[in-house]
Amino acid sequence: MQFGLSSYSFQRLLMRDEITLEQVFDSIAASGGTHMELATLTIGPGRDAMMSYELHDDAATRARLEAAATGSGVAISGLCIPASFIDDDPAARRAQIDRAKRYVDLCAGMGVGFLRTDVVPWALRAESQAQVEALFPRITEACREIAEHAAASGVVASIENHGFLMNASERCRRLVHAVDSPNFRMTLDVGNFLCVDEDPLIATQACLGIASFLHVKDFLVRRHYPGPGWLQTLGGRHIVGTVFGFGDVDARAIVAAILRSGYDGFVSLEFEGNEPVPMGCDTGLKNVVRIFDEVAAELGAKVGAKVGAKAGADTGA
Repeated sequence: MQFGLSSYSFQRLLMRDEITLEQVFDSIAASGGTHMELATLTIGPGRDAMMSYELHDDAATRARLEAAATGSGVAISGLCIPASFIDDDPAARRAQIDRAKRYVDLCAGMGVGFLRTDVVPWALRAESQAQVEALFPRITEACREIAEHAAASGVVASIENHGFLMNASERCRRLVHAVDSPNFRMTLDVGNFLCVDEDPLIATQACLGIASFLHVKDFLVRRHYPGPGWLQTLGGRHIVGTVFGFGDVDARAIVAAILRSGYDGFVSLEFEGNEPVPMGCDTGLKNVVRIFDEVAAELGAKVGAKVGAKAGADTGA
């Protein structure tokens, strides 16, 4: 298991030029992380332009990223890009698919093994199940084409349970199974299921078998509107990010499920709380590592006790 942070955790500081890319890598290293997952929208030239920013056209920034990774010892583990494959305009849809394939090539060129793309706009909410069914073949076709392209270079593309329309565990599993490729899996975000009012533990358990990458995060959850800055879920509850281990997500139970599943890849903390970013990232990452260590020790002790008890019974002791 390798623990690190998403660049998205530093977005507020990056957008205000209060931290450099190089300092992000150094901060992750100082907190004990070994990798950074790069969300391209966090390094664009300002908030208005970040959704159209293209890292594959920015050789200077790529050189800075690679130098920072080498200098800090913090590897770039994956790229995350916004995307949508449902445009009614065939040319616009083709441009989005081809763009995702260019990022597959960029991953291969940078030695990065994982690419997460959205498949619909983050804020899109389905008006009915019929709308989901109508969009699903288009989404599947695009993801299958990207997976075929990724297979040639050994990159694994993925969907994340992100936003509202393609978030629920059943929809993510359905898409991965429909694409049916080892080069298309799931970036499993343990907290995002709350956006569609799924229990994070149950949904995480359902999706661990198709996960190629893990995001860990924490939220506060309230039934009634607490005030500005909280996101309203599909079911009308309200959530806001917080330091990992401080919130209402059952972190220890989720970590136990992850460990029992045998997952042994990248774990990326996404901090999106209102607390100061340096504190949220540093304390959050240290909590991630501590909780994984503690739960692993607990599971190991319990397994050992069971084995010992069985051995004693078998020998008549």
